[in-house]
Amino acid sequence: MDMLIVKYTPLFKENCIEIFKSNLPKFFAPEELELFKSFLDQDTEDHYYVIMEDNRAVGCGGIFLDKKTDEAGLSWGMVHNAYHLKGIGKILTEYRINLLKKLYPSKTYKIDTSQHTAGFYEKKGFRTVTIIPDGFGKGIDQYVMKMDAGISET
Repeated sequence: MDMLIVKYTPLFKENCIEIFKSNLPKFFAPEELELFKSFLDQDTEDHYYVIMEDNRAVGCGGIFLDKKTDEAGLSWGMVHNAYHLKGIGKILTEYRINLLKKLYPSKTYKIDTSQHTAGFYEKKGFRTVTIIPDGFGKGIDQYVMKMDAGISET
């Protein structure tokens, strides 16, 4: 398995949209697609990445810094449905957490995720601080999770 993490460019937009759509409706609500497209068009210049396996885009995800709340965190992380449970999400998540620790060593890290992936992020050191029922859409609860920079993943 030959995996490579590369910086996102607009050339990957359709790949990332395909990855997003492969995770509907369990992991994302259909109404989130337009938000994701707008994110790809406007917010990916700094820290958004694509994970490639054998020259195919199989996942994407980024990090962010919110200057208003002084929190950094993980944004729009996903792996194509056909590639779930192969360790790709783990590699991409660990890459992004290490980047957060390097760039923002003293911040609290945050992720908004769902009940379907909250357990995965708990294993990485995040803890749930708020649960908003149907926060992302019908049947997809929003889990607001945080991690202190000093926590090391298991």
